[in-house]
Amino acid sequence: MITVMILSFFVMLLFGVPIAFAMGGSAILFFMVEGIPIELAAQRFFSNSQSFAFLAIPFFILAGNLMIHGDIAQRIIKVADSMVRQLPGGLGCVSVITSMGMAGVSGSSVADAASTGSVLIPSMKEKKYSSSFSAAINASSSVVGIIIPPSSTMIIIAWLANLSVAQMFLAGVIPGILIGLAYLVTTVIISVKRGYPRESMPSFKEFFVSLFKAFWALVLPVFLIGAIVFGIATVTEAAALAAIYAFLIGKFVYKSLTFKGVYESLKETVYGTTVVMLMICTSMIFTYALISEGIPDLISNWILSLGLSNAMVILLMIIIMLAAGMVMELVPNLFIFIPVFFPIATGVGMDPIHFSIVMLCSFALGLFTPPVGSTLFISCHIAKVKIENTIKDIFPYFITGIIAILLIAYIPSLTLWIPSLFE
Repeated sequence: MITVMILSFFVMLLFGVPIAFAMGGSAILFFMVEGIPIELAAQRFFSNSQSFAFLAIPFFILAGNLMIHGDIAQRIIKVADSMVRQLPGGLGCVSVITSMGMAGVSGSSVADAASTGSVLIPSMKEKKYSSSFSAAINASSSVVGIIIPPSSTMIIIAWLANLSVAQMFLAGVIPGILIGLAYLVTTVIISVKRGYPRESMPSFKEFFVSLFKAFWALVLPVFLIGAIVFGIATVTEAAALAAIYAFLIGKFVYKSLTFKGVYESLKETVYGTTVVMLMICTSMIFTYALISEGIPDLISNWILSLGLSNAMVILLMIIIMLAAGMVMELVPNLFIFIPVFFPIATGVGMDPIHFSIVMLCSFALGLFTPPVGSTLFISCHIAKVKIENTIKDIFPYFITGIIAILLIAYIPSLTLWIPSLFE
């Protein structure tokens, strides 16, 4: 019946059923055929979602939306512009650095792709960058939004794997910066080959003025992580404080957040939270069916019985996660693969925090690859280019991302060094 459940899930996806409903529907089919009381599905749907840690998700989403509607993106873009516009492909480099800056503000790759892309993609097209290249840079660089803390996705992983959110946040700093810088180098190399223009060299005064204007936005992640790491506030309390902070600086410091912006922020937060929590709740039913049939243990034992070296087992897991990230949304992948791969990872000696970041980075690449890449869809919509026309420009960033993930996987100190300083 597990085979039937999985097949019915993919059939629903092929017919255009939203992934949350496909997971829930196929799991309920399993319950009905196996004679399991359907009330148990309802209980699994609601019970585990009643976690205090999950309350942080809407607050983080709200803080990011308030920042975006308060024109914080414009200020971060100006800082990035004054840092790297003199490099080959200056505007492309600005896009990458802006995504890294926005990651610490919004915690969402989709929000980063929309806010950064709406400003920079039209500017890049005016400077004769191809539409496909403009979309590719924006789509790929925005994935650091869920890797550089704070990140709602990290909260979900920490809850599923029973890990410390503070340690997860600290562990994501270097990997997120590494991937961002790798994409910056890739952008420079491609721009040199294609002859994309450099912009004028910024002055120190321009840099410090832009930094001063964006200061209150840029200190938000430091404020958040510091409050959590030093025990000043729980994750949920810190997220609520972040939302208040975002409102105060947008309304009274920058004076760019209007009441209409607040209304739009609240509306988008309700929508975003509903989507995430619906995914989480239906994933719980689907995962329960898998666990009840012992599928995670079966797969774990099979992989460990292949006689591969530890390094090859890690590589095999990364390949599977990259493939899964291309065809399915991030949150359902986490619910499916954490029960399967965590026993394997610990079995080959990987630290749980280390493997969590490797998993997050692997699935993150799926955000800008067809057929379900959400940041790719947004970027192509803004650039007015077909997704299939961006594949050639996306490919170098995908390869660069894989190389970065392998470095993160096989050099544990890249992930574990900063958390070790706070133990």
